[in-house]
Amino acid sequence: MEPQKPSTDIPVPQNETLKGSIYHECRIMLDYVLKNGKQVDVQQVAPLEQDEKTLDSATLIGVYNYLAEQVKPALPGTLILFAKNKASINRFKFLGPLPIVRQFMALCIISLVALIATSLSGTVNINDIQMSMLQGAGWSQAMRFLFLMSAASVGAGFYALFEMNNYISAGTFDTKYSSTYWSRYVLGIVAGILLSELFVVFIGPNEQTKDSTMALDSATYLLKPILAILGGFSASLVYRILNRLISAVESIFTGSANQMIAQKQQEFDLQNQANEQQLKTTSAQNLLALKATLIANKVPQSVLDQVDTALGQIITVPPSATPSSVAPAPAK
Repeated sequence: MEPQKPSTDIPVPQNETLKGSIYHECRIMLDYVLKNGKQVDVQQVAPLEQDEKTLDSATLIGVYNYLAEQVKPALPGTLILFAKNKASINRFKFLGPLPIVRQFMALCIISLVALIATSLSGTVNINDIQMSMLQGAGWSQAMRFLFLMSAASVGAGFYALFEMNNYISAGTFDTKYSSTYWSRYVLGIVAGILLSELFVVFIGPNEQTKDSTMALDSATYLLKPILAILGGFSASLVYRILNRLISAVESIFTGSANQMIAQKQQEFDLQNQANEQQLKTTSAQNLLALKATLIANKVPQSVLDQVDTALGQIITVPPSATPSSVAPAPAK
């Protein structure tokens, strides 16, 4: 009988004090740093060789801060979760380092099995899969929706596992975002069903698919499950599609209203310009008549200059006009 090799996992103490918890977290971070081949300042981590009861809190906090910088971008809390998973006796821990990963792993396996099982049913065939939610009925309709929900669940679970794998590989997974993955999973199922059913209007039953011997001549029956998987994987895609549709519908009404407002504003501006021009013309004619009267009465030139100044403020002279063309008439 071969001797059992000693475990390199750091045991997780139970009912430890705050000081003992910090000491234990420092040991976990030091183990992570050493296993990843990072350089460590011996003087900074030397206090960990002592017993935790002999260390003062200030020294222990200094070691913690140093090791927290060394393990970046990994988070100390994530490393502690990994250590607890290694020390646990859960028989399913081989499915993932965290409980939420194991839950989604099992969910994806169940979804895949359900997808295969529903596809084997005789009620899910190349003709019924192309129907809309209002065309089918009874058990065949229920099986068709179960098939599409399974496809959407596979896509949503795949996205969640893929995202979690990125954070776990970097050691930056934060458990406070666990509920986000579950809400994203539910949104993915809803998005998958909506995407596969909303586009059913573009998927007309192909005459070739009605003959099972010619089923491979057309792949339209595969479009709905593909859309369900895509919707499950990217719920934001369905959100953007629906948002664009709403914007397009709104533009039908708001666009015509904006055009009417712009047209009314343009008519109002033109009317104001016409009224202003008419007022200037009338004022200029009155001033010219007044000037003629003053000239006839042989008033001083200073009075005529004031009339010309007032007339110049009303009539805008083009830049190309010559001074002689706008000079006042000489007094007789």
